[in-house]
Amino acid sequence: MGHRKPELEYIPLRQLELRKEVGPTKSTKYAYKCLKELADKSLESGPFSITFGKSLPYVAPSRDIHDFLSYAPYWWPSNSGTDYIRKDGKRNPDIKAVKDQYQLESFAENFTFLCLEYYFSDEEKYAERAVLLLNTFFLDEETKMNPNMNYAQFVRGSQNKSQLGRGEGVISSRQLSRIVNLLPLLSEFAAYRELHEPLRRWFKEYLRWLKSSPVALEAAKSENNIRTWYTAQISSIHHFVDSSSHQTKKFITDFFKMDLKRQINPRTGNQPLESKRAKPFHYLAFNMDAMLFLAELVKDVGLKNVYDSNPSLHSAINYITKQKLADNEDITSAVRCVEIMFNAVKDEDNCCKRFLSVAYKSKDSENIKGPKNTIKLLWSEVPSNAPYFS
Repeated sequence: MGHRKPELEYIPLRQLELRKEVGPTKSTKYAYKCLKELADKSLESGPFSITFGKSLPYVAPSRDIHDFLSYAPYWWPSNSGTDYIRKDGKRNPDIKAVKDQYQLESFAENFTFLCLEYYFSDEEKYAERAVLLLNTFFLDEETKMNPNMNYAQFVRGSQNKSQLGRGEGVISSRQLSRIVNLLPLLSEFAAYRELHEPLRRWFKEYLRWLKSSPVALEAAKSENNIRTWYTAQISSIHHFVDSSSHQTKKFITDFFKMDLKRQINPRTGNQPLESKRAKPFHYLAFNMDAMLFLAELVKDVGLKNVYDSNPSLHSAINYITKQKLADNEDITSAVRCVEIMFNAVKDEDNCCKRFLSVAYKSKDSENIKGPKNTIKLLWSEVPSNAPYFS
């Protein structure tokens, strides 16, 4: 099957700083090698833009090629042919005809490798390429993306009277959180400093959209993984736009004080709204990824550790690790969130350790190998039996 691209996680900048102070060690030497290989490939990749190669009919209803478009993945044409019906868990393959999400994800991935390699090596060629990617995707008049997701996860068919996307569209844009996460790594590079204020204005406008548009507010009102990814996005972007503001802390504090209680059964650790999905194991882990993004973001915004004060996080991981999976389900899709929890808590019941031991030896273990899954060693610890060597 090959190596799977890792799900989005927050990279604590303080952890990178500590790793750089120590330098390569026996346990991280290979991760540094993998990062350089990935960054060198990124020097030749891109740039990326949602405008590239775009033509009708794969343009948003606004007819503006700068507006992001993605199709709702579980929606299929009905027998009538005029409207679409939802089939949860069954992806419509024709969503790949729209390339905007591919462009955003490719940009974010390559930007990640370039920023990290520049930070650790101080070689400006990586920063130069990262700046080119930023300018092309966000600022250049010909290729920039408009700061909204009005047409993300768009449902085709006659029943979509509004001709707008859905709140679920914040999932399509979650990689924007990785961009703002790593922008500070470029702060010492002169060419980036020229872009900093224009980029801040772009994200400030996008933040306004997150707070006021009907599509985004639909996400804000949801109570499942959509709400969690919305909070991860609005918190991380707000931290970039105004790191001195208390608003970021409020978003995160309110989530762990109120939303967590609605999403996780404190007695069982079940996430009922994810468990009822057609692919519950995937969505249990997917929502956990977003929760842990916020828990790790806490490290850079000056809040107290949320793991100790929110035992339901560990309960939710415990619940995930005890799921009985069908033969066609991939146990490794939950490995990273379990690893993060394993490093954050004492794991006194050994649920994380047992799960990881099984996952690392599973038939799907190849999915969590390779360079892209190895570089996490540069900002986090990984259990000693993890398969991070290719």
